[in-house]
Amino acid sequence: MSILRLQDYATLRGEIWFDKKNLVDLSEAEMIQIRGRKIAMIFQEPMTSLNPLHTAGDQIYESLALHTDNPNKERVYELLRQVELSDVKRIYDSYPHELSGGQRQRVMIAMALAGKPDLLIADEPTTALDVSVQAQILALLKKVQKQLGLAILFITHDLDVVRQIADRVYVMKFGKIISTRTPEDMAPLPRKKVNCDGQNPVISVQNLSIFYGKFEAVRNVHFDLCAGQTLGIVGESGSGKSSLGQGLMRLIGAKGKVNVRGQDFFALKGKKLREARGHIQMVLQDPSSSLNPRMMVADIVGEGLKVRRGNRIVRLMKRIKGVKNNILTDAQIHARVQKVLKDVGLAPDIMPRYPHELSGGQRTRVAIARALILNPAVLVLDEVTSSLDIYTQRQLMELLIHLQDTYKLAYIFISHDMKTIKMMSDKIMVMKNGRAVEYANTAQIFSNPQDAYTKELIRVSFLG
Repeated sequence: MSILRLQDYATLRGEIWFDKKNLVDLSEAEMIQIRGRKIAMIFQEPMTSLNPLHTAGDQIYESLALHTDNPNKERVYELLRQVELSDVKRIYDSYPHELSGGQRQRVMIAMALAGKPDLLIADEPTTALDVSVQAQILALLKKVQKQLGLAILFITHDLDVVRQIADRVYVMKFGKIISTRTPEDMAPLPRKKVNCDGQNPVISVQNLSIFYGKFEAVRNVHFDLCAGQTLGIVGESGSGKSSLGQGLMRLIGAKGKVNVRGQDFFALKGKKLREARGHIQMVLQDPSSSLNPRMMVADIVGEGLKVRRGNRIVRLMKRIKGVKNNILTDAQIHARVQKVLKDVGLAPDIMPRYPHELSGGQRTRVAIARALILNPAVLVLDEVTSSLDIYTQRQLMELLIHLQDTYKLAYIFISHDMKTIKMMSDKIMVMKNGRAVEYANTAQIFSNPQDAYTKELIRVSFLG
């Protein structure tokens, strides 16, 4: 951000030399001539960088008009083809919300290339993409770099991506460069093996199918999971992973049989359903949008208990002492909130804060605490590490393993990151186009994958 002088609120000290000019000393008018023409930038999240009110083609055309002398529609088509998009006329006329994540990122790259820059700054361009699309974007960037002779400053927290694209690596911590060598992979996390022989599964799923109107998003999924076990669900964007998680929670329409803690969850109604919802909880992908921005942390985490005051679910919470007549007092709820926040590694002084006052890792921990406070048997974790840097990812995975050992939780861990799935899972389900193409123990999936799609996922994840 500072190289392009985009942070007006920051004070710069030192020098930024580019094309024999110190960018720190240039006027705003001079910087305008450099931005886009000489140095271009691809931002992390194209949905917030692209204007939702203009088509993709119009936005690329605008970039051409600003940074070149001869903007025209054919040049936009040429740029779209250069970033390997097909059906360029449809893409030109599409709005950002009508494109997939990979297509939006390619549009952003096309906009960046419009001014024929010498330096391309790519800020986490693959973070929100599944592994197959991520591999495509990395291959595209390397191809464009070779064609145009670009220098690329690639910002990422993914060490596997670093090894694939970087010539030199600088590792930063607390605003300082602490290493100039490629760091080693994270060591495997210590996990306790759970033997399910002779145990009843805490969740059993049979013939689960999910429909959006007439479109079948998930078809006939089966799995069993014991307390203390983790099922990793992996697949590219649109494979049905998140729909599966939401269907299990009965947040969207689903058919099949889901047995949780000995109850047919899909057959329950009314009060019994509300009570049983405490047994299976979900942590959504983006806590920034799933936490109420107008509520303090204490209220967010304690809301579930307040909603269930007087319900039979309170009797299931054996860790709470002094509950009379099945009704929790405000003091008891407050104490329980403090306890569960401590369990997820957060201090009590965080309770009066609002979500925007927290870091990404802290918000994710609050979302986990909100789910844990109801003493569930099953946690559905939907891409909980996708937007975190590698150090925060590591801390969060260690926390999840600790909580699983402490509470004997069963996890359904949804991710497009094969490395994270490998670290966290006892079993893995590989999904493609709404179907489970492979379901086996983690060791078997990685040592002897049977399906061609599974083999491709492992290959593009650089784990094969």
